[in-house]
Amino acid sequence: MIYFTSIFEDEVTHQVMLKLYESVGNLMEYRSIPCNGKGKIKKHINAYNEAARYTYFFVITDLDNDFECAPTLINDWLSSNKTTNFLFRIAVHEIESWLLADGDNLAKYFSISNKQIPRDPDIELDPKGIIISLAKRSRKREIREAIVPIDNFASIGPEYNIKLQTFVRDFWDLGAARKRSPSLDKTIKALDRISKNSI
Repeated sequence: MIYFTSIFEDEVTHQVMLKLYESVGNLMEYRSIPCNGKGKIKKHINAYNEAARYTYFFVITDLDNDFECAPTLINDWLSSNKTTNFLFRIAVHEIESWLLADGDNLAKYFSISNKQIPRDPDIELDPKGIIISLAKRSRKREIREAIVPIDNFASIGPEYNIKLQTFVRDFWDLGAARKRSPSLDKTIKALDRISKNSI
């Protein structure tokens, strides 16, 4: 069994990481570091990379619209080459794109038509906005009230993170999602290589 320190922007991303460990197998979290956004991750990324000389670290951050592509972000943030045990992955463009990639189950969870969900979520510049837009069309009142912002001062609904964490934990199909999200597929393959090399 390989034990990781998980570093993430928010609890939705954390649930994604836990699901990845479980699905790949032979991987487990032994410590988590919530960062409440990408600022703290960027500030400490080189320290995490150095610490990974001695143990495994797994970092996920969103590409957002800050950089043209994931390698550009990585090269900008890291001052030295990645160490062997340091897995630094970028969700393109946000972690929500990986959830949108399992369109069938998300449609069922939101009670909407799957025809409304983008087929290529990695090319979408605002996956979070798409999630909110889809929730507005939900036939479930609880989804609308949880995910859609209550006014113009809020960016997300009051239970946005809770509902998406539940989706990831109980409904999200990684096998289906990786077929539509190249960035997720690359992350799964990287974890799989680590898992197999430890056996």
